[in-house]
Amino acid sequence: MKRIPELVVLLAVLASLLTAQPKAAPAKTAQAKAAPSKVALPERYRRWLDEEVVYIITKRERDVFLRLGTDRERDIFVEAFWKHRDPSPGTPKNEAEEEHRSRLDHADKFYGRSVPLPGWKTDRGRIYILLGAPKNVEQYGNVNGVYPTEIWFYLGDPDLGLPTAFNVIFFKKDGVGDYILYSPTEHGPRSLIASSMGGFRDVGRVSGSLTNDQAAYKELMELEPNLARQTLSLIPGEASQPGYESMASTRLMATIATVPQKKVEADYADAILKYKDFIEVDYTANYIASDALVQVIRDATGASFVHYTIEPGRISAEEIGGKYEIRFQLNGRVSDAAGKTVYQFDKDFPLSLTGGELEDVRAQSLSIQDAFPVVPGAYTFDLLLKNTLSKEFTGAGTTVVVPEASGPPGLGALLLAYGAERSSAGPLERVPFKVGDTQILCQTRKTFGAGESLVLFCQPYRLTEELRASGTLRTTFFREDEEFLRKTRSLADVPAEGVVDTQSLKDFTPGYYQVRVALLDGAGRELAQAKENFEISLAASIPRPRVMSKVAPAAGRDEVLFTTGVQLLNRGDLEAARAKLAEAHGLAPQRIDVAVAYAQALFRLKDYAGVKGALLPWASAEDTPAEVPALLGFACQALDEFAPAVTYYTAYLVRFGANVDILNFLGTCHLRLGNREEALKAWTKSLEVSPDQPKIKDLVESLKKK
Repeated sequence: MKRIPELVVLLAVLASLLTAQPKAAPAKTAQAKAAPSKVALPERYRRWLDEEVVYIITKRERDVFLRLGTDRERDIFVEAFWKHRDPSPGTPKNEAEEEHRSRLDHADKFYGRSVPLPGWKTDRGRIYILLGAPKNVEQYGNVNGVYPTEIWFYLGDPDLGLPTAFNVIFFKKDGVGDYILYSPTEHGPRSLIASSMGGFRDVGRVSGSLTNDQAAYKELMELEPNLARQTLSLIPGEASQPGYESMASTRLMATIATVPQKKVEADYADAILKYKDFIEVDYTANYIASDALVQVIRDATGASFVHYTIEPGRISAEEIGGKYEIRFQLNGRVSDAAGKTVYQFDKDFPLSLTGGELEDVRAQSLSIQDAFPVVPGAYTFDLLLKNTLSKEFTGAGTTVVVPEASGPPGLGALLLAYGAERSSAGPLERVPFKVGDTQILCQTRKTFGAGESLVLFCQPYRLTEELRASGTLRTTFFREDEEFLRKTRSLADVPAEGVVDTQSLKDFTPGYYQVRVALLDGAGRELAQAKENFEISLAASIPRPRVMSKVAPAAGRDEVLFTTGVQLLNRGDLEAARAKLAEAHGLAPQRIDVAVAYAQALFRLKDYAGVKGALLPWASAEDTPAEVPALLGFACQALDEFAPAVTYYTAYLVRFGANVDILNFLGTCHLRLGNREEALKAWTKSLEVSPDQPKIKDLVESLKKK
C-alpha cells in the first residue's frame, strides 16, 4: 500500500492548526548543512591534510574535507580517499596507500638530513613522493668547478601527460643548503658552475661573440660534458640551444605536480558531502561513479512524464545459492528552486544472474530506467542509487523543466538514442522511454559506431492550428561547426507525441558532431531551437547496456491525478491539488493513499467536514496508516468536537506510540472537556518525551496548583 510519509502530513497540518503551540526549531536547509565548517581541524586531521597527503590530494577533495563537520565524517572521507586510489579494490591490501606511506618514510629518512626541514618538505622529498623511486640516479658531487648536482631518470606514462622518458635535476644553489629543483628556463647551466672555484668567468673575458648562456654552457661542457648535455632540457633527445626556453621542460615541471591527481576521479568527494545525511554510514566510503539521462515526454493525454535512466559505473554482486544477486534501491527527489521537496519516491530493482550473465552485464553496463508524471515547473531532480548487498552508492542530479500549458510554441530537449523498435508492451502497460507504440533504446553515453544509426526524438509543444499547418522542423547536423547535413519536415506530418527519426551514420566519418533542431513558422522564422552533441567512434558498433525497468500498468487517470495532486500539495497550490485529488478519490475510492492526500488538501483549506467525510471509512481499518487518526483528530478539534478528537488522538498513541504534538493536542482537548487530570497526564507525558517546552511546563505547573 502506498503511503504519504507521516511527517509530511503532520508538518503540513500543524502549521494550519489554530491552536497555539510551542514552535519547533526550524530544520536546517540544505544550503546551511553544506556550508563550510568553521571548526578548526583537530591536529591529526590537520597533519593528514597538510603533511601526509598534501601533494596528492586534489583541490576538490581538499575543499570537501574542509567542509566536513565531525570526526566521523572525516574518518569516512579518509577511508574513501584511499579506497578510490586502490588499484585492486577486491583485495585486503591497498597498494596505493602502502606505496604512498613507503614514499613518505623514504623521504623523511633520506632527504631531511642536512636541513632543518622534514624530508617530505624538501624538493627531492616532494618529487620522490609524487613520482616514486627513479630508475637511475646520476650524482655529480665531487666535480671541480660544479655545484653538487643529481639527475634522476624516470620512465613516464603518456596517459598522465608525461613523456615516455624524462629527467628531474636537483642542485645545491651556491653550493650550500639542500638540493633544490632545477629548471632549464629559470636556472640554466650558469647556476651549476661554481664561480668561486674558478669555473665560470664573465662572458667579456671569454669571448665577445658568445652570450652569457652560451659561455656558461661551453664552460660546463669543459667541466662535465655529460651533465652539460642534460641541463638544456629535461627531455632526453630534445634539441635545445643555450639561452632558449625549453617549453617541453616547462610543461613537464607543471605536469609532475598534477600526476597523482590525474589518477583519481574526485566525484566521490562531492557525493560524500551531498549524501552524507541521507545514506547509512556503511555506504559512505563506497561511492561509485555513474551517468544519468533524463527526458521529459508528454503522453497522448497531455500529461508530462519524467523518463530517466541511471547507469552505475561498477556492478557488484553477491553469490547466494548459486546465483549472483544484485539489490538496487533507488530514491528519487524532485525539488523546487527553494530546495523544497515536491515529489519523492523509493523503488527496488532486484536482479538475479548466472555467472555468465553477470560477466555480460559488466561488459555491457546496466541501465536502470523508470518514469513518473510531474506537473509543469522548473525543478532539480536528484537520484540516489544504493546496492544494498555491496553497500555501494551513487547519485546524479539534473535540472528538469516541464513546460506550462500556455505560452509560446517551444521544443523539448533532444533525445539521442541507438535504436527504436515497435514496443512489445501492451496498451495497458507503461514503459520508460516509450513514445506512442515506439520503444526508444537509449543510454547515457551519446557515442555511436560508424556503421550504426542514430535515433532522434524531438517533441514540439504548444503548437497553434495555424503553426501546425504552415510550420516546419529543420534538423541540421554539424561537424566541427561546419554544416554537414540538413533535413526539413512539415509540422503537419509530426505526430502529436513527437518525432522519432532514424538517421543512418554510414556517411558520417568518426569525430564529434552536433545536431540542432529548429522550430520554424510559415515564414521560416525560428521560434525555438534544441541541440545535442554526439560522437562517432572508430568502432563499427558500441556495446549497449542491459536494461532494468519498471514495466508497470499504464498510469491510469487516478494514478496520474494522485501523483500530480501530491506534487501540487507539496508546492502549496492547494486549490489545484484539491481538484486533482478529489477527482482521483472519485475514480479510486478504494485507495487509502489517495484518501489521505485528499484529506490533507481539504484540511489545509480548512474544510474540516470534508476531511471527516474522506477518512471516516478508514477510521477502524486494521491497516490504517498514522495519518488517518491524526487528521481525523485535527479536523474534529478544529470543529470543536473535542470528545471525538480525544478518541482519535488516543487511538493514534495506542497504535503508533508517543508523539509530542499529538499528546499536546490531546491535553488541550481534555482541558476543553473539563478533564483536568487527563490533560495533566497528557502534557506530563509530552514533557517526558521532550522536556524543552516552556509553555507546556507552565500549563502543567498551573494545573498542579489547582
